[in-house]
Amino acid sequence: MKNFHLDIITPDRKVFSEEVAALGVPTANGIIGVLALHEPLFSALTEGEIKITSSGKDYFLAIGSGFMEVTKKGVTILVSSAYHAHELNEAAIKKAQTAAKEAIANHVKGVELGTAQALLRRSQFELKVLRRRHTRPPDQSIN
Repeated sequence: MKNFHLDIITPDRKVFSEEVAALGVPTANGIIGVLALHEPLFSALTEGEIKITSSGKDYFLAIGSGFMEVTKKGVTILVSSAYHAHELNEAAIKKAQTAAKEAIANHVKGVELGTAQALLRRSQFELKVLRRRHTRPPDQSIN
């Protein structure tokens, strides 16, 4: 399978920069799959999980919202946040998830409700990525 270059960048750092075989990213309309020689594309991304296939193995990252550009040179993803599974703290995620559920159960409104719902969504996909923590050793990631 032919590879292409993938860069994942946040405002704070370059999270990932490698040749990969395939990519799956979350959008408002579902998951977009990208392979080498994909047609040029620009797309908004939603919070969720990125799946990267490289050297026959799958790797996962939890991302915030952002954008993806696919060109003949490769793929660039610019997102508000991106974390490898080994960077996530399960206790902190579960604490945030509990706080979000409590806020929603207490019928908060307006901005507080939106914040609680976003926190709950983020904690759900972060836990999903965290469960995959052993799929990519920390020493093989870009920090």
